[in-house]
Amino acid sequence: MEVKNKQTLYNDELLNILPDGVIILNMNGEVMQLNQQALVELHVHSSVNAIMPLSTDRIFKLLNKKEDVLSTILEEIRQGKKVYSLPEHTFMQEQIDYTQFPIRGEFATMENEEEGKVILFFFRNITVELTQEYILNTALQRTRIYPWYYDISRSEFTLDDRYFEYLGIPAGEDNTLTMEEFVNMIHPDDQQAMADAFVIQLGGNTTFDKTVPFRLHRGDGTWEWFEGQSTYIANISGHPYRLVGICLSIQEYKDIENTLIEARKKAEESDRLKMAFLANMSHEIRTPLNAIVGFSDVIASTYNELSDEERTDFVRLISINSEHLVRLIDDILDLSKIESNTIRFTLDNYSLKSLLKDIEKEQAMKPVNGIEIRAILPDEDIHIVTDATRLKQVICNLINNARKFTEKGHIHFGFMMDATNANTVQLFVEDTGEGIPQKCQKEIFDRFYKVNTFKQGTGLGLSICKTIVEHLQGEISVTSKPGKGSCFTVTLPLDIKIND
Repeated sequence: MEVKNKQTLYNDELLNILPDGVIILNMNGEVMQLNQQALVELHVHSSVNAIMPLSTDRIFKLLNKKEDVLSTILEEIRQGKKVYSLPEHTFMQEQIDYTQFPIRGEFATMENEEEGKVILFFFRNITVELTQEYILNTALQRTRIYPWYYDISRSEFTLDDRYFEYLGIPAGEDNTLTMEEFVNMIHPDDQQAMADAFVIQLGGNTTFDKTVPFRLHRGDGTWEWFEGQSTYIANISGHPYRLVGICLSIQEYKDIENTLIEARKKAEESDRLKMAFLANMSHEIRTPLNAIVGFSDVIASTYNELSDEERTDFVRLISINSEHLVRLIDDILDLSKIESNTIRFTLDNYSLKSLLKDIEKEQAMKPVNGIEIRAILPDEDIHIVTDATRLKQVICNLINNARKFTEKGHIHFGFMMDATNANTVQLFVEDTGEGIPQKCQKEIFDRFYKVNTFKQGTGLGLSICKTIVEHLQGEISVTSKPGKGSCFTVTLPLDIKIND
């Protein structure tokens, strides 16, 4: 009897050092012994071991999908199953306070000299694990950070399942990828940097604590920037057997970086063009002023000596240069209003036919030899809510721009219903001028940009047109072929409301 007590004490001490709960049952399903961890989890006093065996119902229940599964498990074990692993989402209910908690565990059978065959039930309360996992997953779900680990012996990556979903690629078995599969996803230009980082980590001499930017091939065929960081877990001899790390999508930051770079380039280009504009303005303003002053002086000093034809020609030149000077000043004033955001719009309902006929009459007052300037209007009128003054300014700017680059042929303007949208109308100005090179067509609406620096003008007209059209909630575009002419199209909604 004394030997048996010593053996029991030894078994208790052995069981009590285990971090998991251990319950020993006989083949009838009665509890024979609990280790210290099981006593704590089940809120049972240690003295209960002295009155064993006890029915399991007095100590605990196992619940899965709200059903007690313990009797089913014991029956399978009695029928010869040696090991039984609990299914996921199994809960243990202690029978003192009836508290329930999630567990993982296994049943196994073993031979005991005194009792014969017994059942060992090992379980672990995973409440803390699930809580930590939930907190981590909740945090990760709000980010584009994806944890991973690389098993060196199996040459296999295991990745967060969100990683595959985010990239739009099929997940391997158990969310794994081989090294070859992973490398093939990396952009060729970034593979060497990744290989260097892995070589250092796999060497085990030092950790590679730098982040490595790289591009991955998405399921839709595009590339996305990521940033990876990892370390290794070493065995007792110091050699790494597993790499663990995270990768973070940095595409958003790359997009912002590229946007800032483009913005800086545009700002630098804008500054350069603005300086060129300011340097050019003295010439642009002085030229018409010199003509106005010069021809005015000639008329005043030699009026009686001039023929009627000469006087008429000089007055015409004064008028042309005065008009050009007014346009220059108007462009500068409009630019000032745009930059200070003080440009104002007055909306009303207008007939497009009437607006364009008015423009046609104004253009007829200043004919150009060899060029027909005419409105091409449909039979049916269209009414539009717009700012008539600003819309006229856009069309006149486009016509005046066409005048500069058209030596013969025609400049036609008009409107038509938008074939793709019944709520919009398209106004056009087309010419048979010299056209615009393809490489310049994206830049002609930028401030201070001039296709031909030798032509008169500030390089502001088309930029101002674009700004006005955008304020009217429309779009402006151009199609052109060098030597064939150009066609500017303004698409506007029929009805708009502009907030002050």
